[in-house]
Amino acid sequence: MTTEIPSDLVPFVQRMVSEKRFLNESDVLAEGLRLLQAKETLRSEVKKGFDQLDAGQGIPAADVYRRAEERIQEIENGNV
Repeated sequence: MTTEIPSDLVPFVQRMVSEKRFLNESDVLAEGLRLLQAKETLRSEVKKGFDQLDAGQGIPAADVYRRAEERIQEIENGNV
């Protein structure tokens, strides 16, 4: 598959390569697609969460904070 970089983005892509942030233009485009994929995955997960809340499947905030604190302690203690 071949694609054309929009002319307004060409300087940015060239700068990323010239600054050695990426090896070539294809790597810049691939990273952009990975970020777009991550964004869409996050959007889907957020929608799922709101759908669960709308269906009354929420978790009390106190439980969320307690679980977060427990997880932080696990990480700090090296129990990842």
